[in-house]
Amino acid sequence: MRYRQRRAPRGGGVLAILILTISASTLSAQATRVKVPDPRAFGLDISPGLVLYDVKGNVEYRNDDGETEIGKIHVAIGNSLVVERPDGKLITKKLSEVKKTEKPFEGMDRKDLEKKLKAEHPGFRTFASRHFIFVYNTSNEFAQGTMRIMESMLPGVSAHAKRQKIDVHDPEVPLVVIMFATEAEYKKFAQLPDGVVAFYDTLENHVVMYEKPTETPFKWELYYRQAISTISHEGAHQILHNIGVQQRLSRWPMWISEGIAEYYAPTDFGKRNRWKGAGDINDMRMFELESYLKARDATQADGKMIDDTVGAQRLTSTGYASAWALTHFLASRHKLDFDKFMKRVSETRPLEGALATDDEGKVTSNRELFQEFFGADSAGLEREMIQHLKQQPYDHPLKEFQHYVATVKININNRIFGTANVFHSHQLANKWQQEQIRKLDAAQQRQAQVDMIIVPNRSAAERAASQWLRSIN
Repeated sequence: MRYRQRRAPRGGGVLAILILTISASTLSAQATRVKVPDPRAFGLDISPGLVLYDVKGNVEYRNDDGETEIGKIHVAIGNSLVVERPDGKLITKKLSEVKKTEKPFEGMDRKDLEKKLKAEHPGFRTFASRHFIFVYNTSNEFAQGTMRIMESMLPGVSAHAKRQKIDVHDPEVPLVVIMFATEAEYKKFAQLPDGVVAFYDTLENHVVMYEKPTETPFKWELYYRQAISTISHEGAHQILHNIGVQQRLSRWPMWISEGIAEYYAPTDFGKRNRWKGAGDINDMRMFELESYLKARDATQADGKMIDDTVGAQRLTSTGYASAWALTHFLASRHKLDFDKFMKRVSETRPLEGALATDDEGKVTSNRELFQEFFGADSAGLEREMIQHLKQQPYDHPLKEFQHYVATVKININNRIFGTANVFHSHQLANKWQQEQIRKLDAAQQRQAQVDMIIVPNRSAAERAASQWLRSIN
């Protein structure tokens, strides 16, 4: 299809955007014309239309206060533009509402943005750091701790992306973090389903979280460790979207989108809550994977865990753990291929990325992309991954609570064979015993003996398991 160029109206009207930035030959290239699903699936109030990635530059328009504002074109869809505002938010504008300008795009002054945010959140305090503005009614300790985590993360994440040959830059606008003192206030603001304890909004470009849960946690130390992980996870999303690693409104495969955020989100931080670096073991995710790892020998891996994780359109809590495990394994043991993969996904443009699913609800194109870089031998990769994870030390978050030593013993030709393992719950211990018995032949299953020893903490359980194993040899 060819487009005729027309003379732009005097003063540089909206048609000048197309004339100045897109040549007829470029428009005729199929690579620059993409038909996408309904943009409202991305939170945009725009009807489906032709996506034009070569429409670039800055535009003038009137903001809600009637003032002239300079925004940067993010992407064009049909007769509309997605425009980045000076405060970092993405808004939609009809072509008739904007005009081309050569004036530079500049992020809003921190003091002006702080003033604006205070007006939007009466009764909240604000403070600015080098890259962030924090809006909060939490304790000062929580706010300052969040600031130290995020400010120390940003240069570290940038340096890590540079090592992967990804072009990065400093954020062009101040990054906003909104913190509520209570879960009830947060839920009133966010109106999200239970279980979503924090989030990064790609349109608003802010992170939202809360300090104190409504219900008393089972273990406060565990809650705080999870809170640190959550802060850094959402901070990673915000940083990646603002330094050029992930383009806003692009749809990465879910496993790497969440897996890389988990990779940057360990549960333990250095002095004064400063980020210690990418790839530290995430104790909370290892804890969630415990039953999976203990129930399987590396030789039993069939590749299903990797296939399900890679093809997932959405992730459960266990799915997040699997995504972290896969990311950590690939970044550690297949570093060159992983860096190339990250470079590829960083090039995913706004509204690009896999959406279509197969009959099982899996995203087939995500599996194809994975196999392009890591091969199709999911079972072999899963065996490697299990071995990798079992070699990683981690701090069990329930180590001082009651544990169970599960044992299985059989007699073969008057020789005693047995195995033992340690669990933090009776259910997981019982499930492991059943898995071990299932591996035996019918005769061995009939004469297998199982036992469960209850001990006060994890270290005592590990000693008891060792003693039991020595006793049968």
